[in-house]
Amino acid sequence: MGNVLIAFDTDHIKGYVFGTDTLKEIRGGSSRLDRLNRDTMNNLAQQFQATRIFTNGGAGLFVVDEGRAEAFGKQVQKAYRDDTGGGSSITYAIQPLPENAPGDRSALMDFPMRDTLAMMRYALRQQKDCPSSLVTQPSHPFMYLCDSCGVEYAGKTEPDQDVTLLLCESCYKKRVEDWKIKNSIEEYLKGKTDLPSFHAKSPLWADAIKQLEDLKYEFPEEVDRPQDFNVFSAFKGSKDYFALIYADGNNMGQEIEKIETLSGLKQFADNVDDAVKWAVSDAIAKHLQVKRHLKPGAVLPKDQGEYVFPFDILLLGGDDVVMVTPASVALDVAMAIANNFHEYTKNKYSLSVGVVLAPIKYPFGLLLDLAESTLKFAKDERAKRNLKAKEKGRQYEDTGMINFVAVPGSVSRKFKKVYSSLEKKSTQRDFYATLRPYDTQQLEKLLKAIHNGHKKNLGRTKLHQLREAILELNLTTSLSDARALWRNWRQDQREIVIGCLHEFANEYERQHYQADDPSLFYERPFPWFADGKDDYDRKVYRTPLLDFVELYDFVTGEEANGGDED
Repeated sequence: MGNVLIAFDTDHIKGYVFGTDTLKEIRGGSSRLDRLNRDTMNNLAQQFQATRIFTNGGAGLFVVDEGRAEAFGKQVQKAYRDDTGGGSSITYAIQPLPENAPGDRSALMDFPMRDTLAMMRYALRQQKDCPSSLVTQPSHPFMYLCDSCGVEYAGKTEPDQDVTLLLCESCYKKRVEDWKIKNSIEEYLKGKTDLPSFHAKSPLWADAIKQLEDLKYEFPEEVDRPQDFNVFSAFKGSKDYFALIYADGNNMGQEIEKIETLSGLKQFADNVDDAVKWAVSDAIAKHLQVKRHLKPGAVLPKDQGEYVFPFDILLLGGDDVVMVTPASVALDVAMAIANNFHEYTKNKYSLSVGVVLAPIKYPFGLLLDLAESTLKFAKDERAKRNLKAKEKGRQYEDTGMINFVAVPGSVSRKFKKVYSSLEKKSTQRDFYATLRPYDTQQLEKLLKAIHNGHKKNLGRTKLHQLREAILELNLTTSLSDARALWRNWRQDQREIVIGCLHEFANEYERQHYQADDPSLFYERPFPWFADGKDDYDRKVYRTPLLDFVELYDFVTGEEANGGDED
């Protein structure tokens, strides 16, 4: 018998990891899947004498003897089922090699087989779309549902603060995993265990901690991960808000389809996975040092310890990142991740990032839905800008796209509905009260303007008046109300706001400038600027100032001693 390819892909990763709103279960589920993917899958591959191509991001690819392939696939499925208490599963597909493929596995690595790899992806997709029939679980009115997920039947007990929870096998295993990782981090930082032992328990956190050590990250004694989302209220500038950051690679599927060899696929998968991990670690080292963020006199939970990481990694691997941070540095972290990834991949690939700034008590499931739609909007806009650049014969400079939304209370779970409330189209003019999403260079300009605004104490009351003027979405009342506010700012304060408007106006209007019709280029009725015409010959007006106002309270203003509320 010859060699075959066997491809794996974890089913419904987000459904398993984010099945509940409890932080320790989210982390436990993420860590367990990561260990199954990176370690367990590789260990089983050695038993079946399979050659690893890649194992990350919930997926895996191996070369294995045809006679061992089915048993290997079944054994990996069993490991996932057993280790997650039935909470997660994995699909596999076996793909024969071309008839003229070399039998030697070393030679096989560089053998071109683009069509075979395409067939393998199709077979795996077909398997995932047609899962095995499910056996209905037993049901009875006296069978108790899990106190955490509310889906599976309870079979375990777990003390939680002052109560005892009845948990299903899946949720219980997530909590056990989280407890093991907590102890592993503590033992490693205290020198009680070595890196290989730490890595065996949690590849995700072992790699993250080691990378942070290499980046000279400072680890105080007794530092711990946040016990729950409520701990984020103890960080500076949060105002009981925190941020969910969701990043995903752009066009990764299309890039994979271009690859013809197993060695190329291995290099791509490993490089992207390494780039994502290093991008996150670099951003953490720069913006999320432990001692910078805790409020003086902050009261932490009794079991939390003196120091706590001002972040938590919820999902990391492949080209995906999901993490939580204090709201005050979320945009800086998102921008750093995007820039770092672009740099680590030698400017070949980019990330899109969605950032949601929300109250700590906001239901996490709704928060995740909003983050996903915010990210999708960024990816769609990136594709549009790329297409427009090609139509004009220009090269699109793709460094990454970042979208954000703040949750003031009740807001739609879909960013498109949020965006639609910030646009207005009439018979003669279109108004867009936001420039979202931003590429990394644009976001850097916006954040710099906000930091300068904090230095000059622009005042939240006046900024709120500017916001109301912009939301009129017309040239009459918007211009009148904004001009009235304009007179109440000092000259140096006005320069910050008008400078922000002009900087973005210069960038947008430059694309439409025509020597024989300069009117559009210079039209900037504060707080708007003209941005050419739409497909129906209507003038388009935009402004970055609503985004400026929305982020002002969230972006750290260390330079300011207090706000001018006059």
